[in-house]
Amino acid sequence: MKNICKLSLTFNASKLLKEFQELLPSWEMHFNTQYYSGNWSGIPLRAPVATNHALSAGDGNITEFEDTDYLKNSEYFNQVIQTFKSSKQSVRLLRLTPGSEIKEHRDFGLGFFDGAVRLHIPILTNSKVDFFVEKKNISMATGECWFANFNVPHSVANRGETDRVHLVIDLQVNDWVQNLFVKEGIIKPGEKESQKHTMEEQLQIIASLKEMGNETALKLAREMEQKMK
Repeated sequence: MKNICKLSLTFNASKLLKEFQELLPSWEMHFNTQYYSGNWSGIPLRAPVATNHALSAGDGNITEFEDTDYLKNSEYFNQVIQTFKSSKQSVRLLRLTPGSEIKEHRDFGLGFFDGAVRLHIPILTNSKVDFFVEKKNISMATGECWFANFNVPHSVANRGETDRVHLVIDLQVNDWVQNLFVKEGIIKPGEKESQKHTMEEQLQIIASLKEMGNETALKLAREMEQKMK
């Protein structure tokens, strides 16, 4: 399985930017404060039901998500999201301001074989944004659609003079997603993963969850530790 891939899907960069500018959003600071320096904020377009953090992507125990008023009033964002014929989980606009940095970390449960995948569609960016996945710097242009396996170490730094804003979509893996990933060469037909994470990777994920310190992360850490016994 490939951990990084630019999909053949592309979207209208001008329409994305125009609708984003018309949205006139109220930015919410990202709750994972241990993971970044500077200003990392977002706007929830689709959020988990009954959560303390609208920007939360949820966890394995959250299966119900709902559109926010932002998405209901966003015609082109809706068109883009409906391109993906799968159940949508969290959908967010995420902004990293100039001079801000998201520290290297892993996101639990975001590999194809975990049953959920995350896609990035840049709306605003600049040539001095460094987006590292497994130490490889990915250059993403506006309107492109990128998959990355965010179970692996990744980090982002905006060293430019303009905001970086991405539309970030989490999808449940179904037949449509599987067929897309086979077509794009991300996975091979019939490919299976015998073990989602090595023991070392599981311990690293548990440590990262504990470092986050919020209730959801600590609960996931406890569940992982219990399964390892």
